Amino acid sequence: MNEGTTIIVGAGAVLDFNHKGIVPLMKNITEEILNLGITKVDGTKCLLIKDLHNHIISRLEQVGRPEVTRLSPPQVNFEDMLHILEMCLAYSSCWHDEYLHWPAFPLFGCLFDPKPFLKKYNSIEFARAAYSLEKRVMDIINQYDSDFNKDVYSEGWYRSFWNSIGRADIFTLNYDSTIENSLDSYEDGFVTNICEEGYYRFSPKKYFENPDKKTTISHLHGSILYSEAKSFPFKYSIRDLVKNRDYTTACSNRINYQCAPCNQAKEQYIQPYIISGARKTDKMLYAPYNTYLSNLARKVMVNKRLIIIGYSLGDLYLNEILSLGMDAHGKDFKVVIIDKYSPNINTYPSLLQHIRNKCSSGTYTFISRLAQDRLYIEIGQKEYPLTVSNYDTPIISKNGNLLMCIGGFKNTVEKHFDIIKDFLN
Repeated sequence: MNEGTTIIVGAGAVLDFNHKGIVPLMKNITEEILNLGITKVDGTKCLLIKDLHNHIISRLEQVGRPEVTRLSPPQVNFEDMLHILEMCLAYSSCWHDEYLHWPAFPLFGCLFDPKPFLKKYNSIEFARAAYSLEKRVMDIINQYDSDFNKDVYSEGWYRSFWNSIGRADIFTLNYDSTIENSLDSYEDGFVTNICEEGYYRFSPKKYFENPDKKTTISHLHGSILYSEAKSFPFKYSIRDLVKNRDYTTACSNRINYQCAPCNQAKEQYIQPYIISGARKTDKMLYAPYNTYLSNLARKVMVNKRLIIIGYSLGDLYLNEILSLGMDAHGKDFKVVIIDKYSPNINTYPSLLQHIRNKCSSGTYTFISRLAQDRLYIEIGQKEYPLTVSNYDTPIISKNGNLLMCIGGFKNTVEKHFDIIKDFLN
């Protein structure tokens, strides 16, 4: 395949793995984190995350809006819970007059009082719960990541794809290192000489120059291998992250309870080894995230080909950046979307119903803009903007800008890889 392909990789890319542990579905991870307990400052144990979750669910059930009540009970996932914990962390100093970190005192917190039950907890306890949640998510990811890295013959279809796609600019939203461990060489900006603490420092210059023109891999949302640098000199900022040689080393090098970073509104959040929750752009202020994000915008404007694998188009900032390619390249912009939809899709109306009811609003907007059509079905309409024949056949837009494979990543690699190469070329 020719040079100039941008690839976005989301959580759906690894769902076809032969998972021996917990399958990293949103539902499964959420169930795990709800059972996490913390030790309060007074030494007692509590289920803070579950307490918050139950309170929110009970409140949502009183809301009459159909977008909230269409699912019973309302769905609150682990990313929602992390955001809630971080907001509680940000404002609890206002509620308790703690003033632990004055530069991070959000002025808006002076204008309201919390629900009474929130006053049972303080900033330290919200931070403990948030770090506990983040650690459990990383432990789950490490289960399949470790299995993949130990057995070099596992998931051959996955390894084959990354070695056959040619030179590309890969921006992964996943926290694992399976893509890196599928390739013989790549460039991610981390220098090759390891520090005595067992980690590699990041160099934006090395990442951007990429003298050997290798495939680039950018962890936009962090990695289970990231930690803070434990010793001076800090190359850019004390908040910059380093990449450890393995997950065990990363866990031992994390400081965790150092003074939490804060955004422009002086709202604190936990150290973003992995970026989750609803404040992703706040957490991309520091290296390597700021470097990766700037490069993504540049690559979308330069590369005429885009592959989206297992990403639900649920992040507003990322969708807007990806849309830049439509303006930059017009009719020459070629996009492949690989995901796993309902197996009942075999007509255009059934595809539209799935996109409208089961996918994020960003999916509908993005596909509509690519196909240059509202996607609605008019009375008596015989031709549609997307050609749908059956579930296992790639879907192509009438204007030739979009190809969709909806049978999952593994199915697509094993059956339709040649079709994708032809479409992009």
